[in-house]
Amino acid sequence: MPDDAHKNEDERLELLCIGNALVDVFVTVDEARFRETGVARSGHIEYAALQELLARFPNGAAVSGGGAANVAKVAALLGVRAGYIGAVGTDAFAAVFERDMEAAGVRLFLAKEPLPTGACLFLQREGEPPVIAASISAAGLLDASHIDEDAVRNARVVALDGYVLGRDALVNRVLELAAEYGTVVALDVGSVDMTEARAQYIMRYCKECPLLLFMNRDEAYAFYRRATGDTETEAEEPAGFMDWLFARKNPLPQNMQAFFQKLANDLFPVIAVKLGAKGAMVFAGGKIHREDTLAVIPKETTGAGDAFCAAFLGAWLRDKSFSECAAFGNKAAREVLDVDGTLVDRKKLSGIARQLGG
Repeated sequence: MPDDAHKNEDERLELLCIGNALVDVFVTVDEARFRETGVARSGHIEYAALQELLARFPNGAAVSGGGAANVAKVAALLGVRAGYIGAVGTDAFAAVFERDMEAAGVRLFLAKEPLPTGACLFLQREGEPPVIAASISAAGLLDASHIDEDAVRNARVVALDGYVLGRDALVNRVLELAAEYGTVVALDVGSVDMTEARAQYIMRYCKECPLLLFMNRDEAYAFYRRATGDTETEAEEPAGFMDWLFARKNPLPQNMQAFFQKLANDLFPVIAVKLGAKGAMVFAGGKIHREDTLAVIPKETTGAGDAFCAAFLGAWLRDKSFSECAAFGNKAAREVLDVDGTLVDRKKLSGIARQLGG
């Protein structure tokens, strides 16, 4: 990659995303066919077992997936100069992943590994949440050696998928390079389990680097409880916690308010909490910014939170206010709720792209 002095500003990345490269496959089944799969609940399975399942549904809708890839793809569709680092195989799914990402305009930095490309099968039934069978396969081989130093150096924001947080050498390499080159870090924690397991590490990242931190309602609750050791707070359920958090008239419990506002008392970290049908809120500079959204009946929810992050980051890169960033995030999420994964037409996002100036 050329030196910055010889690089046109328009060629530089605004956003570099790093995470598990997966292909999401969506199929709709009736109850009888669902039972035939033998998949009782969502979880990780051996790739050979996943291959057998996929062979039963050759006409499933396949699209690039994984949290960081979704962020990069939607950001690129919104006009953000986005790149992506991940690991894939050399199989047909690798080609699916590459075609989909490149068609969106994402610049790819892919490691080619001897394992098959990771995949998630979404079994959809009418009136039921999808059951997901997943195997990260080659995606799990992404490590510190795959991080392109020039790509980090030439990006304004590097976004990490929360599902790589357990790979300490990888995360530390990214944070070291970001610190060296003044690159802002974004992190979507990814899941309640990961949040609970890595809460103290996330706290350290909040203190040591300029961080944009994304969580949903349940993850924010888990983060607060784990980070503070608070077992006395009256809100025993995440829903109760976020009802307090989002209340416009009732104050937060003092200990919760003090935690989030003190944590985000300076310029960083910025903490964005995704609240689904209730919109979003942002803690930044010791203040709380709330943004409502229009509730919709989703076709499928996969990728909606990632679309929120993509549009939020796109707006932040264009110096929008935090309320505007959340509003753009809500708009992009609504569009993705209407499709499987990120199978969203560029035209559906064109209005948001124009408003962003992308």
